Amino acid sequence: MQTPSAPDRSAWAGTIARYGGVSSYGVWKVAIDAYYWDKLQQAHDVARELGVTFGWQEWWYRLIEAEALTREVSEITELQDQVSFEHVPAQLPHVSHVISDILHACTDVRARFGWQEGAKTMVSVLSEHTDAPWTVGRAGYMMDKYPYDKICLPWNITHDSTTFQSVVRHEYAHVMVLNLTAGKAATYLHEAVTMMAQDWPRTADWVKFAQGSQPWLDPIALTNAFNDQHDPERAHARSLAYSQSSALGYYLKSIGGERKIGELLRAFGDNSTWTDLKMTLTGQSPADEALRQVYGFGEKELFERAKARLVATHGSVNSNT
Repeated sequence: MQTPSAPDRSAWAGTIARYGGVSSYGVWKVAIDAYYWDKLQQAHDVARELGVTFGWQEWWYRLIEAEALTREVSEITELQDQVSFEHVPAQLPHVSHVISDILHACTDVRARFGWQEGAKTMVSVLSEHTDAPWTVGRAGYMMDKYPYDKICLPWNITHDSTTFQSVVRHEYAHVMVLNLTAGKAATYLHEAVTMMAQDWPRTADWVKFAQGSQPWLDPIALTNAFNDQHDPERAHARSLAYSQSSALGYYLKSIGGERKIGELLRAFGDNSTWTDLKMTLTGQSPADEALRQVYGFGEKELFERAKARLVATHGSVNSNT
């Protein structure tokens, strides 16, 4: 196997101007920028030339690799409702059913939360050959790209319509939260909405929160629990974070329904300049301001009320948790 040649440093003049140097990170920014514009061949070419070490470089390399290998053999079709679809034809003989599932799931999310305008989105079923232990986001993921948001889904879930639609709803709800909040929503709120859109209440873990065998985290700790998505040692903590977020989402649903959650998401983006300045000066979080506007209580109260609901439903919480 031939060893890839070192990068031609003269090719990175634009990177020098933009980032002040051509360190390994600076050159990787070329690949990452191309990735975010969905220019996958360019991103893959740069990544392969650089090679990888363990850590963040490997994470980016595997992410780019899976999408680039899919793009090499895929077809892209424009569907209705601002949704396009990428797939490998030879791997999806049941493609009409897959398209129907995608449209049904996206339409369902928009109707439930009152998001009729939608946003430009590409749904990509990754090539069967990219499903490997090192693949990033093997259960599916959403990326904020240009000129569309992109949902990438594993090939192996397309054969079960119920599972496939559930995952599409989850990822498309991420698109909704991202666009309606202008990117201001904390991770826990993203997952509170997406877990609910997916119809996944995680009641087994709710019992653990209620009975005190697992800790109930505050907003900052809960958001931090989602960090390092590619670190296997944090998998259990992340799983519990999804479960706690789902409890928050289902609590909001219980007191106002899903349309009101849509109103909450819109409230992130309707502030005046004065309101934004006041929040900055006082240290108020965007979630706290939006919750007070729509529900009449803040972020701390949301966590307290959702936990109290679990206790009332599933048991008592130990005093030291």
